[in-house]
Amino acid sequence: MVQLNMGKAIVEMLKRNNVEHVFGLVGTAVSRLVYELGKDESIDYIVTRHEQTAASMADGYARVTGKVGVCQATAGPGTLNTVLSVADAYKDGTPMILITGQVRSDFIGRDVFDEVDQIAVFKPITKWQQRIMKIEDVPRIISNAFYLAKSGKPGPVFLEVPEDLWDNVGEANLDYLIRASQSYVASSMIEEAVDLLLKADSPLILAGAGVMWSEAWEELRALAETLEIPVATTGNGRGVIPEDHPLSVGMAGSYGGNAAADYALASADLVLAIGASVSVNTMYFMNNSITGELIHVNIDPTVIGKNYPCRLGIVGDAKLVLSEMLRILKSKTYTKKTASWISELENKRREWVEKWYTQIKSDAVPIKPQRLLTDMRKIIPRNAIITMGAGSHHAFAAEYFPVYHPRSQLSAFNFAAMAFAFPAALGAKVAKPDTPVICIIGEGDFMMTIQDLETAVREEINVVSVILNNGCYGTPKLFQKTVYGDAYGCDYGNPSLAKLAEDFGACGWTLERPSEIQDTIKEALDCGKPAVVDVPVDPDELIPINLEAYLGLTKVSPQRRIG
Repeated sequence: MVQLNMGKAIVEMLKRNNVEHVFGLVGTAVSRLVYELGKDESIDYIVTRHEQTAASMADGYARVTGKVGVCQATAGPGTLNTVLSVADAYKDGTPMILITGQVRSDFIGRDVFDEVDQIAVFKPITKWQQRIMKIEDVPRIISNAFYLAKSGKPGPVFLEVPEDLWDNVGEANLDYLIRASQSYVASSMIEEAVDLLLKADSPLILAGAGVMWSEAWEELRALAETLEIPVATTGNGRGVIPEDHPLSVGMAGSYGGNAAADYALASADLVLAIGASVSVNTMYFMNNSITGELIHVNIDPTVIGKNYPCRLGIVGDAKLVLSEMLRILKSKTYTKKTASWISELENKRREWVEKWYTQIKSDAVPIKPQRLLTDMRKIIPRNAIITMGAGSHHAFAAEYFPVYHPRSQLSAFNFAAMAFAFPAALGAKVAKPDTPVICIIGEGDFMMTIQDLETAVREEINVVSVILNNGCYGTPKLFQKTVYGDAYGCDYGNPSLAKLAEDFGACGWTLERPSEIQDTIKEALDCGKPAVVDVPVDPDELIPINLEAYLGLTKVSPQRRIG
């Protein structure tokens, strides 16, 4: 037991859980915590210009490292400024801890200045919520927060401390830590799953974020290659298999999926969904239905069979289940029989490319998004990290900027929130300072967090932001025009984003000609500062979209059955 104040106790427990960075914004209700963080040389405390940025930086940091991201905010308004970012983390399953202040303990419930029931606000969007009232409880609560943030399906945890308790001094057992492992069901059920895969003529693996969080990409690829099974991914699963791998059919689903992956999901005689929830988004609001049988593997038992009946439901960690499958396969005799199925999917991919890749070499001005992203992908390193905002640019980026490495693509896929991509890119760059980080974003999205260009400059977080500037909120504008014939409330004016970047101390470019794309992006990557490349793009260019899947018109082969 050691004697220390509440703020110091929390900082010490963060250190014991290997925290190296905390993102936040100071306020009187958290002054002791920020003071202790500032004094401690082993934790880098990064001050942001908005609490929403701090929380999304923690989110981005967690997604590229696999660690728990940590952020803090002051009581009341500061805490509520993080809500959108915490919801992003909750929907996408990011392990994160938010530590905030609260009004004085003797004033809680008396409707005083800055008071709101923060625990009630965060209950629907966090895994656990706690108010720390005693110093001796700090080790237990902090340790449980880290454990719960990463256990099962990862997610955010909310902690608050009343303002009058930060300076209290008391004893705390700083050796309180939780060490636990993931588990899976008896191997007999996993063996049944392997036998079903061996019987299938047209199987598909659907890989989700659970594969990423369990770091199971090598086992996934080994299983796919051993049995020659095509692999589709969810949005958050992109990167678990390189998208130029012969067995990759790319992303499935309504927020950037392609027709080959969507067709495979609807036509397979057996789908092995691992680390994926088989969500409404992936299935185009249930219009692109699975017609074969489903083996559903997920560490969260509540998602298994939630949207589709499954032949087998296996509760378990993706890495452990895949490892067991590979072990069982070594004792099996089998014949690979997926060649015609793979050929069928390759034909679907060719049809998709013929339809949607006509503009990748266009010299038109304004620049076509397809040309911009295709040229960018040619010169940006394969291991670069990209973040994608919300809006029409997201659909272009999902199609024309393939992903090759795990943990190299970040997006608020399951909440589609604007104001995520730029802060997440900053957090990713803090975590991976030697890896190029590129934020692909629309100007409407970028303007929501532009104030934290100052954070990027001050902290030397050299992210390159490529802005697809169409001068409007493109997705609702397209929807209104398609459904109603005209659009309202979608257009606005913009400043010179390149000049604005320079005013912050960053580097800025306005890129207007296709012939200049590669040289400008290279300059931005090499400039040694945060960089903004403002690209006016054709606002009328249609996003690549699988209308057949949206409308439930996917033409599948006659219903396949196993064996």
